[in-house]
Amino acid sequence: MSIALILNSGRAEEWKLEINKHLPETRVEIYPDIQNYDEVEFALCWKPEAGYYAHFPNLKVIQSGGAGIDHLFPKSIPSHIHTCRIVDPMLKSDMFEHVLTCVMHSMKNFSAYAREQRKKHWHPLVYKSIGQTYITVLGLGEIGGYVAERLVELGFKVNGWSNSPKNIQGVISFTGIEGLSSAVEQTDFIVNVLPLTDATSGILNHQFFSLCPKGTVLLNVGRGDHLVDDDLIEAIDKGQIADAYLDVFQQEPLPQEHPFWNCSSIFITPHVASRTNIGSSVLQVVDNYRRMAAGQPLLNEVSLKKGY
Repeated sequence: MSIALILNSGRAEEWKLEINKHLPETRVEIYPDIQNYDEVEFALCWKPEAGYYAHFPNLKVIQSGGAGIDHLFPKSIPSHIHTCRIVDPMLKSDMFEHVLTCVMHSMKNFSAYAREQRKKHWHPLVYKSIGQTYITVLGLGEIGGYVAERLVELGFKVNGWSNSPKNIQGVISFTGIEGLSSAVEQTDFIVNVLPLTDATSGILNHQFFSLCPKGTVLLNVGRGDHLVDDDLIEAIDKGQIADAYLDVFQQEPLPQEHPFWNCSSIFITPHVASRTNIGSSVLQVVDNYRRMAAGQPLLNEVSLKKGY
C-alpha cells in the first residue's frame, strides 16, 4: 500500500517530507515517478490532469490538498472512490484576514488616496465605519460561515446566502435563488466564498450585479469560474460595481492580455487569500490514510453529487 502525490503546485516535496514524518514506514511517491501503480490506494491531489485516477486500479481515496474539490474533476470520479477535503482552522483564519483587509481598504478610501498622492492632491473623502457597513457573504460553509461570524463579532451588519438555511448568531440567512435578491438588496460589500458547482458557476453575472445596490464592492475569493469577466467590466463601467477585489480567476496565472490588468477599479491578488498550511493540514491527511487502512469513516468526506 502506498500514497501518490499528484500536486500541480510545486509543494510536492514539502508534502512528502511532512507525511513521512508521521508515516515513516509508508511509501510516499510523487507522480509520475510511481514504483507500482497497483499498490497506490490513497492519492493526495491538487489540480491534477483529467483522468488521473484511472492510472491507479486500486485507488480507494482521493484527498484534496485544499478546501475545495472542484479541481479534482468530481463529476467523473468513480463512485467507489471516496473523496475528502481539508478543513483547517488556519485556512478559515487566513481567509477572514484577507477579506477584512480588502473591506477596510475600501471603506477607508485607501485606493483613492493612493491616486491622490500620485497627483500631490490633498482631498479628504467621506469614509464608512464598521457599524454602518453591510456585508453579504455568499456561501456559509466551513470557511464562509467563519468569515461571516467574525465579521459580526467586529460589528458589521452581515447577511448570508447559502444552499440550505444556516443558524449563525447575528447573520441574517437567506437561501435559494428566490432569497438571493433579498440577501444583496441592501449591502455595501459582496464576499463570494461559494463552492464551485453547476448551480454556482457563472453566478456573478449581469443579472446578479443588477440586483446589487449601485456602488457595491465585490470580493471574489471563491473560484474564478463563479465570475463572468465581461459582465463585471460592464458593471464597473456603469457604476453598478464600484470596485472589485479578485483573488481567483478562470485562468491562473491571469493572462497578460486580460482586461482586468488595466482596470483601475479591480484589485488583483494571485490566489493567496488562504493557502493550505502543510504543517497543520498534514495531520488530517495522515489520519485519513490510517482510517482508510483500518476501514473506518473518513474525515471531511464530500458528496460528489453536490460537489462539496
